[in-house]
Amino acid sequence: MEYGFFHPARGYWQTTDVPSPEALAAYPEGTVEVPLRPGADHVWTGESWDPAPLPITRDQALAALKTARDAAIARGIEVDGLRVQTDDLSQSRLTAAALAVQLDPGSTVRWKLATGEFVVLTAPQIIALALAVRAHVQACFNREADLAEAIRVTDDPGTVVIDGF
Repeated sequence: MEYGFFHPARGYWQTTDVPSPEALAAYPEGTVEVPLRPGADHVWTGESWDPAPLPITRDQALAALKTARDAAIARGIEVDGLRVQTDDLSQSRLTAAALAVQLDPGSTVRWKLATGEFVVLTAPQIIALALAVRAHVQACFNREADLAEAIRVTDDPGTVVIDGF
C-alpha cells in the first residue's frame, strides 16, 4: 500500500509502505499525511487535491481584467448616503441629467436610486452624483491599466504572471 505526504516547502512524496516511527520523526516539521496525489496536474490546497489551474495567455488575462473592470463599474456606489447605479445605461442617464441641470440650474430631478427609492435632487446634487460616478468609472479603468501593465508572459509558453500577486 502507498502513503502520501506533503510539506509546504518540500512538496509531495509517496512511500510504498508505512513509514517507521524513526522515518516519520525525520520528516520536516509541518509534514502532513495526505491522500495519494491523483496525478502530476493536481495541487494540494491544504484540504484536497485539486486540478492545477490551466495556464492562460496574456490576451485571456486581459479579457478577464476587462470583465472584472466592467463588473466593478456596474457594482454601484454610494454618494452622500445615496446608493446610485453605475452601469452604462445609468451613466448615460446621469450624464443627460447633469447636462440638463447645467442648462437650467434652477431645475430639480426625480432620481431613482439603486434601492428603488425616488428622491428629488437639485442641480448641484445631480452634478455631484455625475462627478462621483465618473470618478468611480475612471478609478476602475485606472486599476485595470495598473494590472494590465503588471501582466507578463513567463518563459513557460502560455503562462501569465501578474506581478505583485
